[in-house]
Amino acid sequence: MPLLPRSLAFLWLISSVVIAKPHETIVVLTSFPESFYTPIKTAFEEAYPSINLHVLNKKTPAVIQHIAHQRSPKADLIWMSSADAMATLQDKQLIDKPVTFAWSQFVFFWHRHKLAMLGSPSPKRWEDLLHPSFYQQIAISAPSRSGTNHLLIEIILQQYGWEKGWAYLSQLGGNLATVTARSFGVREGVIKQRFTLGPVVDFFYRSALAEGHPVGYEPVPNTPLIAAQIALTRHQTRNPSSPQFIAFLLSEQGQALLSLPNVNRISLQKGKQINNQYPSPVFDPYLSAMRYHAVNALFDQLITNRLAELQTFWQQWHQIQTNQADPETKAQLDAIYKQATTVPISSREASNQDLNSILSPERRYTSTFQSVTEGWRATLSQHLHAATSALERFSGEPTQ
Repeated sequence: MPLLPRSLAFLWLISSVVIAKPHETIVVLTSFPESFYTPIKTAFEEAYPSINLHVLNKKTPAVIQHIAHQRSPKADLIWMSSADAMATLQDKQLIDKPVTFAWSQFVFFWHRHKLAMLGSPSPKRWEDLLHPSFYQQIAISAPSRSGTNHLLIEIILQQYGWEKGWAYLSQLGGNLATVTARSFGVREGVIKQRFTLGPVVDFFYRSALAEGHPVGYEPVPNTPLIAAQIALTRHQTRNPSSPQFIAFLLSEQGQALLSLPNVNRISLQKGKQINNQYPSPVFDPYLSAMRYHAVNALFDQLITNRLAELQTFWQQWHQIQTNQADPETKAQLDAIYKQATTVPISSREASNQDLNSILSPERRYTSTFQSVTEGWRATLSQHLHAATSALERFSGEPTQ
């Protein structure tokens, strides 16, 4: 993801700013938690006492729907850390080009005491999460409920490729203890030792460490920095003073706020240094935006709604893999693996805009949405049941 030249962005914004009138209100729609935006809001209103920031907090999918359907109150600014959600809104010409004001990165995050009890080494790459010792010890948030975690799933799909990416996620599902409704739930679950680890954004680790919790982390390798962005909406009654808040975020004062304990984001300057030292792999936010709803719906059918079946299959799989290694057995296991991990649509089909329209969250109770997802569920269940039955021939006893 290219870094926005700070000086150019700042000059452009300053040129767009008008002198604020007394008691103006700027409506900001955000997916950031209150703990993040409150110190920034307070600092801005102290610097510009004639402007009040009215901040509305919603989950990323709800932010998209709010803007797409022009719900009240009409937002002047969109403030999120989901580049593909921003790309979706920009593609629909609902917002101006997003401005990056900070960065985050994905990390593997764990409770040190619980990891030590398992006797497992700390994870350093995605494949490490598939080790049998992590059975029911990992949590992840649902991409349909968390825009940040949608990025995480897309990173896996784009790095591994469509088929291999979903195969990896299926196998990861065998080690999941739960799928949380929000990414914050992974942080809280690790801290309270409900499970051992999970992939999260780095500020969850830093805030937990600042609170004195015995936690550890490892940056997820070959993963791009996550852009925290803000954008002007395009509705006709937008407050003309709105660019002033963007300019504040890019200013020295705004960048300094990123180091506050409750904010915990990487500044533009630090992000530039990280990118220069560790070049980010290519990530296509527009591809992610094109198949946004299809990926979310497929994840729920493949992972969220099938944890028990995945746990049973992959636990049995690991036992057999340990005991069987001859070429004939390997060929049969390869066929079973393919049957268990094949998803019902191709990458090209997932990018179909008609399909993604059908799978929009606002249509989840319609017959067309139910027909598509129920068809996927039936196909996935049939494949996994057949694969599980095939494994029984190797183990000599039915899986539980």
